[in-house]
Amino acid sequence: MAYQFMSLEINDGVGTIWLNRPPANSLNGEVVEELAQAFDELAASDEVKVLVIASRLPGFFVAGADIKMFAEMNPDQAWDISARLQAVNQKLEDMPKLTIAAIGGYALGGGLELALACDFRFMASTVTIKDKEKTPTIGLPETTLGILPGAGGTQRLARLLGPKKALYYIATATQIKPEEALRLGLVDQLFPGDQLVEETLKFAKQMAGKAVVGIGCAKKAIYQGFNKDMAEGLRIECDAFKEAFASEDAREGLQAFIEKRPPAFKGK
Repeated sequence: MAYQFMSLEINDGVGTIWLNRPPANSLNGEVVEELAQAFDELAASDEVKVLVIASRLPGFFVAGADIKMFAEMNPDQAWDISARLQAVNQKLEDMPKLTIAAIGGYALGGGLELALACDFRFMASTVTIKDKEKTPTIGLPETTLGILPGAGGTQRLARLLGPKKALYYIATATQIKPEEALRLGLVDQLFPGDQLVEETLKFAKQMAGKAVVGIGCAKKAIYQGFNKDMAEGLRIECDAFKEAFASEDAREGLQAFIEKRPPAFKGK
């Protein structure tokens, strides 16, 4: 489909979603529906082994949701949009492919919630906006508006940081700088702003050449088994092991080991 607020590229097994809704990639209903379509399109593509989300706008990943959209809603409509946002972000967690957010600037509210739904988050340590160098921040500032994160933020932040620390950052609406985000484990790597996309795509292409079926099954086992009791988690792991074992990549990987040669994985 044609996209108004983003574009899609596929290169070397990596599908990249380039967000482009000036001035700051604010999320509204139309952007959310385009994200849903883009996630489905890239998830179904045999060419795509790894998904990257990046921004065309210097200094911004997604600066948050469109506040005017919220201001016009009644409580029932607010419930509906929260459920829709959660469902769209959940597509990233459910996708049997690695997903990476290249946070090239401010990621606040719904922007951070989108990034939290990705498997990995790489962040710019500095950005340039209108010829001025700035230190970008990430955070969930919704409580300053009298509301709370509604696109999965309360749940994913708590799972990353623990419930009390998540409540602290949400209640105080703290905007977190890159070094603190790395220390907390909110992001996995930091890069200078002018190197972020290049380094993210380099990593993504490396991962696209690995046994992506096995990695996808490991992702499923980890996410579905997390917070389950051990017996249920182990059952989920058995199912994932069986699924990976049935892949062509598993046969190739095992045979390559026996033949003492590098494996040539095809992602099948």
